[in-house]
Amino acid sequence: MLPEVDRVLFKNAPLRLVVGQVRFPLLLRFNEGPYIAPFQDALASEYPVVAREQQVSFQVSPKGLQTGGETLLRFSSRDGHWAVVLGEGALTLEVRGYSSIDEFVARFEFVLKTTCEKLQVRERARLGLRYINEFRHDRGRTLTDWSKLLNPELLGFAATDLLGGTVEHMVQEVQFGRPDGVLAVRHGLLTGTAVEPAPNTMVAGGRFYLLDMDYFDARQDALDIAGTIKALRSYNDVMYRFFRWCLGSDLFKQLEPFNAR
Repeated sequence: MLPEVDRVLFKNAPLRLVVGQVRFPLLLRFNEGPYIAPFQDALASEYPVVAREQQVSFQVSPKGLQTGGETLLRFSSRDGHWAVVLGEGALTLEVRGYSSIDEFVARFEFVLKTTCEKLQVRERARLGLRYINEFRHDRGRTLTDWSKLLNPELLGFAATDLLGGTVEHMVQEVQFGRPDGVLAVRHGLLTGTAVEPAPNTMVAGGRFYLLDMDYFDARQDALDIAGTIKALRSYNDVMYRFFRWCLGSDLFKQLEPFNAR
């Protein structure tokens, strides 16, 4: 069982991206301007910057390579920090790092209520909450180095000298079935960045350790806003405790924790 821990914020938080998403049955009127306009108007004060994006997908079938695409509408805050992304079958809230789960769920509740009221969404096909962390440290070049900075149980045999030599690249994915959904954890030693940087932002380089946590429930049900927010808080609690379990004492100090409660 994951241990209980005090909640703290981190001055040097490794969190690069947080994503909350609800999927729902297709909005057949998605491409109609008058249908979407009330939704846009309701978001305008917080998310005034609007852009249309094209999401491209590839699928290999007996007929060969097939491509498809989906139009997305991105409503962003002026500073580009927060964004609401609407597709014909999903509503997503994104933020590049955040201050607290309280702010995130408050914003998510607002956009979800707006979606229900303005677009008449009533069903939920999937709920998910995802945190992408990139740990960087001056002493974090090899997996052996990271075994001293992170909980060595996370890295397993790859951080030992069992096979000799130096591990240049390692990514592992584990999915845990839980009563309220599935927690997928992807972690490993990578180079560069896993998250596309925001415009006019310096791109981090070099080695880093990825911790990507995705908690989701793919059971279809009626869209209950209060229940959705409660589930997001529950997901956050589990992922925060897992995050803290992953940290070694030196890395914890480097992140500069404060505001314990």
